[in-house]
Amino acid sequence: MKIIISQRDKKLLITFQQGDAVDSYYVDKADGFLDVLDRFIKKRKMNLTLLKKSQLKFENVGLLTERVIRAIMLGLGF
Repeated sequence: MKIIISQRDKKLLITFQQGDAVDSYYVDKADGFLDVLDRFIKKRKMNLTLLKKSQLKFENVGLLTERVIRAIMLGLGF
């Protein structure tokens, strides 16, 4: 699974790619990543172990945004 986070104007575009399925969400801040993650998991009815193995790709985002999202992903590992 691949998670792509990119900056579009003042919003973040978060795209989840799993095989042929692609889901995209817009959020205002990096803190909204956790809400988007919850919606994606409920929609696809998937297990958290798949998220631990996913690849993160950042495009045109700031350092703070990248660190917040990486911290959320590390927190899911516990």
